[in-house]
Amino acid sequence: MRILFLECDGVLHPARTTSRFVRSVPLKQAVQDAWLFRWAWILDELLNGQPDIGIVVHSNWRYLATNQELQSFLGPLAPRFAGTVPLAPPGNRWESIREIIELNHLRDYRILDCLPSAFPEALPELIVCHPEIGLQAYSVRRQIRNWAQSTEHAVPVNS
Repeated sequence: MRILFLECDGVLHPARTTSRFVRSVPLKQAVQDAWLFRWAWILDELLNGQPDIGIVVHSNWRYLATNQELQSFLGPLAPRFAGTVPLAPPGNRWESIREIIELNHLRDYRILDCLPSAFPEALPELIVCHPEIGLQAYSVRRQIRNWAQSTEHAVPVNS
């Protein structure tokens, strides 16, 4: 299985929209009211036809929501949800992701994020989004599509 490590803010919705997130209402309602996760359909289309790609969330959303809630927020991507990275002090994105990579001996993965400074320089697996454009950017979509359609390291699902 190939894995896409996913940040939500700045990728699935503009980072600025989180300022409209009101925690005094139920979580699902707050997500809907702020129109968060609105670009999940774009990622779903990019991964269409690639059943061997799972999604692991490394976003700070894993502190706010249960895995079941996160999976539901992903909308059309929900069937691809493979879990979250371990909870660690916020700001340790790379360390949490690296733990999953090493534990599972992952060879074929990508990291989708809007904060390149959270990762080692020149990390070839990192796909960087502009925090206000996210998945709407053609260059980001092209990188995801090229990786998703690549069969270089893909392992058949039934292996």
